[in-house]
Amino acid sequence: MEKLSIDFDTSTTNIYKVGSGLVLSEPTVAAVSTDVKHELKAVGCDAKKLIGKTADKTKIVFPVFEGEIVNEKVASGLLRSFLDKIDVQGKLFGVQAVISVPCGISAEMLEMYEKVVKKAGITKASFVEAPILSALGQRVPLNDFSPCFIVDMAGGTTNIAALSLDGIIAGFSVNFGSSKISTDIIDFVAEMYGLQIGLLTAERLKGEIASLMDDDGLSTVVNGRDIKTGTPRAVSLKAVDILIPVKRYYDKVAELVMNLLVKLPPEVSAEIRGAGIYFSGTASSVYGLEKFMSEKLGMRVNIAENADMAVALGGGIVVSNPEMLKKLCIKFN
Repeated sequence: MEKLSIDFDTSTTNIYKVGSGLVLSEPTVAAVSTDVKHELKAVGCDAKKLIGKTADKTKIVFPVFEGEIVNEKVASGLLRSFLDKIDVQGKLFGVQAVISVPCGISAEMLEMYEKVVKKAGITKASFVEAPILSALGQRVPLNDFSPCFIVDMAGGTTNIAALSLDGIIAGFSVNFGSSKISTDIIDFVAEMYGLQIGLLTAERLKGEIASLMDDDGLSTVVNGRDIKTGTPRAVSLKAVDILIPVKRYYDKVAELVMNLLVKLPPEVSAEIRGAGIYFSGTASSVYGLEKFMSEKLGMRVNIAENADMAVALGGGIVVSNPEMLKKLCIKFN
């Protein structure tokens, strides 16, 4: 039986295959025909290239939004296409997978995830909350008695939790993640510079110059449409020029972390203070995060080495360990 770990996030899908390692990391997006059949025309990286460039016969669909599956048919088709890409051979012995889900997922949304993975061809799916998988993927020292504090900043959700190997002690998921930085940048550039830019440009800006340092002079040229004239125009922007929309997300994350920290039992707080807080997810790569969060939270900050892959790597550990899988999974289907 093939064994997989799947992080089916709003922005990116990461798939880990036992015996092969991380075998796929592509955008969770599809290009779909606009006729009654709604057939997939492109998925992942190929579909993302079409954002803002499609004709009337094609539309871009993000089937997972803010951690929730909003289009069951496209989501299952997209996941099936990803499994085909990595040549999953489950016809004879089946496919077993650990699926990452947001912390505190509702029963209704869990049922939706179950339907999607089943239609995608996964024979046996187990669902584990993202912060637990993140901790395991980061190799955080974890047992039943030593809690840790995880902040997983994914594309569409931010998962914040104090946990041990016994499960979540206290935690929650909020329905915004690193994708919000991109939309905030789009709005900010339009307001401050009179330039309308698209999602791909905003993501490039975020990836190339986003920083939490007030004195960061890194710069890049941005092309877009002049809001007043409608003509193409370019501006040169420095990291400090987009500091406001970038910091907005991280300020909110710090606030949410503090809200949870003050509610923890004293013994748990003491353990966490000694080890520090562990950050993972795509938003962990921003320059200056360690210094920014250390000052905000007043404690040590640990950033995962493979921050955007931590959840998928953790799932690989769990799916390979039947005893751990039984202990941590929310539900088997």
